[in-house]
Amino acid sequence: MIWEIQDEARKVEGLDEHGRARPDYAASLGLVPAAPGRRVTATLVEVLVVLVLQLPLLLAVLPAAVELTGATDPQAALRGRSDLVLLIVCAAVSYALTTAFIIVQLVLHGRRGVTLGKALLGIRSVNVRTLERPTFWRGAVVRYLVLWGSFLLPLLGPLLVVLLSPLFDSERRGRGWPDLAAATWFVDIRRGLNPYDAKRMRIARKTVASDLADERSELPSLATPAGEHRPEVYIPVARNSGGVLGATRTDAPAVPATAPAAPAVVAPAPAAAAAAAPAPPVAAAVAPTVPPPTAEPIASPAPATAGTGTWAPPTLLPDAAPAAPGAPTAPATITLVLDTGDTVEVSGAGVLIGRAPAADDGLVPTPVLDRTMSVSKTHLAVRRDGDALLVEDRGSTNGSALARNGGERPLVPGERVPVQDGDTIRFGDRHAEVRIARG
Repeated sequence: MIWEIQDEARKVEGLDEHGRARPDYAASLGLVPAAPGRRVTATLVEVLVVLVLQLPLLLAVLPAAVELTGATDPQAALRGRSDLVLLIVCAAVSYALTTAFIIVQLVLHGRRGVTLGKALLGIRSVNVRTLERPTFWRGAVVRYLVLWGSFLLPLLGPLLVVLLSPLFDSERRGRGWPDLAAATWFVDIRRGLNPYDAKRMRIARKTVASDLADERSELPSLATPAGEHRPEVYIPVARNSGGVLGATRTDAPAVPATAPAAPAVVAPAPAAAAAAAPAPPVAAAVAPTVPPPTAEPIASPAPATAGTGTWAPPTLLPDAAPAAPGAPTAPATITLVLDTGDTVEVSGAGVLIGRAPAADDGLVPTPVLDRTMSVSKTHLAVRRDGDALLVEDRGSTNGSALARNGGERPLVPGERVPVQDGDTIRFGDRHAEVRIARG
């Protein structure tokens, strides 16, 4: 058995050259920063809950403590109170409930990036670099230590740390000093993407990565140059399991449609050759005259079409001649070419496509591999109605669409939509091209 150890460091997307998070990357994913007003409201909700838990202490213990401070002998006055046990119970209950509430807040923030107030207002906390859940010790414990430490300076400390410090954020994300210390960022899941929806977040990252690759990457041509010093243009013409087949288009001068035929080489007749040659002497031996072989005429080259600067798609063969009356007609061959190069023949009633589809309505289950889990268990139904083809979304999670001539139409679950030759069916992160060969 061979063990493979991956010691490469994880690559974090969305960082600049200095290793800092880029706000534009988070915005391209669909993350929206939480408004300061909603964050303050969430904090006030949590403070209100703490005050409610402190009511036994405030209503019972605090008045008794004020009375004891005015007594000449506080200890004797405390021992003489008949409600001493009740005061101790009230104080213990308040402290126990408050401590439990704070611990629950820490655990929820460290594990799910949410607290009670933030859950009510649709706010989530993420790590500002990885856009994932924050760590427990830095994302939750350090943040709350900074917050509670601000109360050491009454009134001015909370005002500066909680309310004024977000105004000095250079990235304009509304991150205050507690957020900077904890490396956290609060997002609004009601107006933007929920970062804890793993599937949606994975699709958003893949979409942004593919868009950046299309914009920034310059892929080399896979075609063989037709000549030296000619610009190459890659033209995809086919695809199979081994890759993409391409052709080269160059900007060389156009070749004339009809090239002049080379002159035919014709040998002279034997009689004419003998008349034209001088008569040999009588004494000399006369060699037999052998007519030279007649050269075959050189055929004209076929009209050239490559290198004209324009490329036309392959011309489809004309339809076969109509069959004789009574002759059987061959059914059309319908094939789905998956994005991996694999082919699926649609025969009989049709096929069911998904990660693990079960046979239904006479359709043949056709499982497809999807490591991103974007394809549902039973995602798509492709039905045959004679030589016609119908596609139907089976209530998938990530939906399906039909692309034709540069446009795309989302498929409504349960609706059967006709499909033509050359259409592309998208299901989840996968897609397949429809090929219909008639006759």
